[in-house]
Amino acid sequence: MAAMEEILVRKGPTFIRKPISRWRPLFRQLITLLGAGFICAACGSDSPPEGQIGFIQENFGGVVSDEPRSALVGRDILSAGGNAVDAAVATYFAMSVTYPGAATLGGGGMCVVSRGQDDAVEAIDFRPALFAQGGRAVMIPGAVRGMFALHARYGRLKWEALLLPAERLARFGNPVPRAFARQIAGLPAAAFAGPEFRRIFTVEGKPLAEGERLRQQELSTTLAGIRLRGPGEFYAGDLAATLAQELGDLAGIKVPSEAFRAYRPKWMKTQVVKVGNNELHLPSGPEGARAAEIWGALSDNRPLPANASQASFDSAGFVATDLSGGAAACVVSANGTVGAARIIGHSGIIAAAPPRGDSFPGLPMVLLNPAFKDARGVAAGSGGVAGVMRVLRTTVPTFGGDSALDKIIAALPSDGTATGRVNIIQCPKGARAEPQTCVFQADPAGHGLAVSAAF
Repeated sequence: MAAMEEILVRKGPTFIRKPISRWRPLFRQLITLLGAGFICAACGSDSPPEGQIGFIQENFGGVVSDEPRSALVGRDILSAGGNAVDAAVATYFAMSVTYPGAATLGGGGMCVVSRGQDDAVEAIDFRPALFAQGGRAVMIPGAVRGMFALHARYGRLKWEALLLPAERLARFGNPVPRAFARQIAGLPAAAFAGPEFRRIFTVEGKPLAEGERLRQQELSTTLAGIRLRGPGEFYAGDLAATLAQELGDLAGIKVPSEAFRAYRPKWMKTQVVKVGNNELHLPSGPEGARAAEIWGALSDNRPLPANASQASFDSAGFVATDLSGGAAACVVSANGTVGAARIIGHSGIIAAAPPRGDSFPGLPMVLLNPAFKDARGVAAGSGGVAGVMRVLRTTVPTFGGDSALDKIIAALPSDGTATGRVNIIQCPKGARAEPQTCVFQADPAGHGLAVSAAF
């Protein structure tokens, strides 16, 4: 029994116990120091992790938007460590809830983006596509796939994080902003003929007023599906089939699911205008060519080209910069003040109207220093061709000259005679190199907001 006891409970020095006994005090000290270090690090760190608001607290860039709440959402994304494209995507989806007339998921638009610190400067065209049958037409939405393409190529944060703020705004409601209240207040009575549109955007037969709560439960459900499953469900799944059928019902035609499945945004090279040592990047195609021509005329004090006064429909714009010198400028539209003023089935989405004319109702642009790969400015003109002219009249003397942005903005008409708007960020020394020199400005003629780390 004693022998068995000796086997089970070894006593005395052994070849294992000797080194353990010798190094035990040092092991204990090391473990104690490491534990204390981890505890101190956890206690002493006040910064949230990447992906949470406050991860970056200074010089993370900024956002300017036609609608204030969406600008705040974009600013939070930058503070969480997102880049300018992340901020633009989140701003858009928030605006689809708070400013749904022009920014509806049923519409689309154009963006010009620069990553910063590399040669990538591109434009993307995700305008809704026309589907016609028997003399009637509907618009296939482009915004969801367009924003997903932007994020897939340039985004930093997770897709889900960019849509969650918009989903919550739609589910729990938000006070109607002045920008949208003024927009729907001027609509004719015929615009509220659609029962679903009237149910969502009126109270006791009157359009929602500023400050009244706007809840959009159906839109929240649609946004949740896009957040969880990406654009696949929207363009190729059961939701796509439902949207196609319900969109066709609005026009009295049959829209095949293939019309949704076949939709693709178009990546484009930019139209480049030399501005001193910098490059102004505009969308390519007729819109960019026309804008470059007007830029040249304004720069040289020549008469404007005849096509500079074309009429067009409403739109919404937003711009963003980040600490890497990246920038994004976007303009979105539903081809009307509130698109077709009809809700697509039970999706909560306002359908876009067929376009009137061939001109795009806005102009996004990015000013880049090619030597340093650093954004020097970013702007978006919205609200129709008046917005195109307004952004060009603002950027020619600021991006192309030495005029102070605040003085130029203050000199623009803001007494109700201006129908266009400009959102602009000017960084004379570079968004990355000297972010403290950046100026963020919303148009006083509108009801937007400019936000950055300083606000």
